[in-house]
Amino acid sequence: MSVSTSALTQWLVFRLQAHDYALPIGEVAEVLRMVALTPVPESPVWLSGMANLRGRAIPVIDLRRRLGLPPEAPGLSTPIIVTHATGRPVGLIADSVSEVITLPADAFEPPDALAGPGRAVSWLAHAGERLILVLDLPRLTAGLPNADGPQ
Repeated sequence: MSVSTSALTQWLVFRLQAHDYALPIGEVAEVLRMVALTPVPESPVWLSGMANLRGRAIPVIDLRRRLGLPPEAPGLSTPIIVTHATGRPVGLIADSVSEVITLPADAFEPPDALAGPGRAVSWLAHAGERLILVLDLPRLTAGLPNADGPQ
């Protein structure tokens, strides 16, 4: 993911364990309420299961577990952020979705010690007094089971 040096960009801001995280709005298809998930045997612990999204099965990742935060059982109003930047829809479970914000390029800085191979945080964004961790969707979804279907 790259941040443009000359433009304002829009971001979906959501919360995990009382902290702000964001994804580029262009990577977000929609936000749903929690739906029934079908567990996937022998999958990573952070893969909560598969959801039926209008007749299509999509993997749903528990962001708390994926980022190494303490797990929390989702409720009926827990949001699932449906993304599409990885070539297929993927759901992300967050604690809450707070807003869509527009930020200038100078609001971003590289996370230095937080970034690196396999790290899910690609940028730090400053919005007033708030610090927002910008997540790297390809890194978050790395390790998902193959979606090619039966051979």
